[in-house]
Amino acid sequence: MNMRKTFVCTAAFLMTGLLSFSAFQKTLHADSGINNSDKAIRYGTAHISGAMENNIYFGNYWQSVTSDNATDSNKEPVKWRVLANDGNLFVVSDQNLDCIEYNTFAETVTWENCFLRQWLNTKFIDNAFTTQEQDAVLESLVVNQDGAKGSEAGADTYDKVYLLSIYEVIDPELGFPTDWKDKGGTRVSLNTGYTKSKGAITGADMSGAWWLRTPGDAKNAANVFNEGNVFVRGGGVNNFIFAVRPAMNIDSSRVLFASPAEGGKTSGVPGADAMTAVGSYNGSDWKLTIRDDTRPVFGASVSGSKTILKDGALKLKYTGAVTGANEYISILIEDADGNILYYGNIVDNSSSDATDSGNATLNIPSDLTPENYVIKVFSEQCNGNYKTDLASNIVTLDITVSKYKTADRNLSIGIGAAIVAAACVVVVLAVRKKNQKDS
Repeated sequence: MNMRKTFVCTAAFLMTGLLSFSAFQKTLHADSGINNSDKAIRYGTAHISGAMENNIYFGNYWQSVTSDNATDSNKEPVKWRVLANDGNLFVVSDQNLDCIEYNTFAETVTWENCFLRQWLNTKFIDNAFTTQEQDAVLESLVVNQDGAKGSEAGADTYDKVYLLSIYEVIDPELGFPTDWKDKGGTRVSLNTGYTKSKGAITGADMSGAWWLRTPGDAKNAANVFNEGNVFVRGGGVNNFIFAVRPAMNIDSSRVLFASPAEGGKTSGVPGADAMTAVGSYNGSDWKLTIRDDTRPVFGASVSGSKTILKDGALKLKYTGAVTGANEYISILIEDADGNILYYGNIVDNSSSDATDSGNATLNIPSDLTPENYVIKVFSEQCNGNYKTDLASNIVTLDITVSKYKTADRNLSIGIGAAIVAAACVVVVLAVRKKNQKDS
């Protein structure tokens, strides 16, 4: 046999073995046993219960300040009780947020034509919600039924923000007592300091009387008393003593994530090591991350291999990120079953030199087992506890974490190189021995 061919074939065989030995293994997913239903970050709103079992924080309004000191800078996050979740979130404010007359003039008036309806859908909505939050509030069909004593309710309306009716506040499926005469319970609502400062009737415990949209007697509108019982005959529509407790429907299709209202989306220091394990949460207070359609389309891709060493790093390219205050590029890591395992802000885009496109690095968390994972990459504005976060579209990428570490790869390369070198020596010696015999 030609010795040169023997040398080439031997080297090729050994190199093939070396490559097989050092290749990154793509392992199949093994069930992690993690139940996504109790994770602190969850997709959408399906897990949020109605009948006032859960609450959300959404928007900001004056609460602890007096009306004389109200400025845009001293608004506070608003807590809402979730009355129902039928695919969208039907909510009412936890407290009475303002004190406004039902109508400017003392006259018989329906919800359709009253001043308070106009005020809620102009001044209130503009003061309480950002443009993006307003986009997430549905324009709802508001069904107006006649009053308990026969007063005509007028036409149905379409509103983003409205008041509850005398029939909704006796609906047990929404979490209310079933009798208008019942006192105490979930109909009792406290006035904020701001509402009290504007002249609302306020008890020693800060409880207040609040308007309902249903007409009462002539020139009256129904209301709930401080103690929680319903006055279906109502109070004079131009009174300045009743508080406003808004209700609305939030479009769940615009909610990307829900997380605990306090400390829910926790990241390490922004950068390659920002990924933080997502724990469990069994509380009832949530904040929302909503899709912001005013943002440019966000793009992300993997630079290089999608198979990563167990102690390695994933390299990413991104485009279309937003820069400015509280802006980040964030990542969620899921296992193959969709369980959210990690969250982190890998790029801080709030600095003065931030750019809308660039490169990012994600160091693989040390306790990720070798298997396939999904990463979700997005640009977002993180506004802190109790405040709504805004996010771009989400880019989904598949990666595989190898069972090998950097040291394993280097060792395998070293061993392989030594084997090849030894084989070369053997072949050279064999060639020399044959040449000596031939001579």
